Amino acid sequence: MTHLIRQMGHVAIATPDPAGSAADLADIVGLKVTDRRDDRIFLSSNQRHHEVTLIRSEAPGVLAVGLEAIDAAAVDEVTRRAVSENLEILDEKPLGPYTERAVRIVLPFGSIVEVHTPVRRSEGQRHIGPGARARRIEHVNLKAPDVLVLKDVFTKLFGMQLSDRTAGDEFNWFRCHDGYHHTLAVFRGEPGLHHYAFDFHALEDLAGMADTLVLKDRALLWGPGRHGAGGNVFQYYVDPNNCVVEMSVGMDRIENDELYEARTWAISEGLADRWINQWGSPPPATFTDPGLPFVRTVTA
Repeated sequence: MTHLIRQMGHVAIATPDPAGSAADLADIVGLKVTDRRDDRIFLSSNQRHHEVTLIRSEAPGVLAVGLEAIDAAAVDEVTRRAVSENLEILDEKPLGPYTERAVRIVLPFGSIVEVHTPVRRSEGQRHIGPGARARRIEHVNLKAPDVLVLKDVFTKLFGMQLSDRTAGDEFNWFRCHDGYHHTLAVFRGEPGLHHYAFDFHALEDLAGMADTLVLKDRALLWGPGRHGAGGNVFQYYVDPNNCVVEMSVGMDRIENDELYEARTWAISEGLADRWINQWGSPPPATFTDPGLPFVRTVTA
């Protein structure tokens, strides 16, 4: 199957407090504010103009998850496939600036994905500021009542490939052209975005972020640990909008699509299969509770 998606693009989040949310991401994750325009703030960890957009709204929600396409022809092909599958197209204009082409599609269960040409690389690679300095936005994890319905969309519409699954398809992980184990993941639950994740340089970065949370009188939601599917060292916290943010180091990279075979993990108690945490500690009972619904528009 030909990949149409090159890499993770961005997330666009509606929030009652864009400035406070931006400051939180800068303090903890180390993102830099790259632009401010009326009701929105743009942040990035690297040369891209934006990887996170915070848009003022009465209630929090997710306007779109962005996937960076191979090129404009790939955006056209995704559009054609979406029309063929009778999926709703919200818009064929980019949600943010410095992007030439895009299509925004409503997936089953209400998730909204924007497939777009590359965001302009207009920023310096390094910047001065607080936080641990993420390298890039890495992936998002969605919740949906039926994982296999979204599997069909991710593979048929976007040309993504399954990297791993659990035996009962409670969880699926999907990769795109850049080869990282997953750009999109989905697990069974009420529809919405559970978490968005950033890739960091070293384990010391995770320790620094945990210490920053202490200074803010907050705590990690879960971690640190090492995932079975993906192989990355992880920890999670909840942001001011009640969405989970994952901090990740060392995700597996699949070098050859043709040789790789997706693994199946048994969901088991304790250390029997170590599917979710190679190091042993299970997630708290409340781990899947936070998250944000997808919304089509902001409310004043």
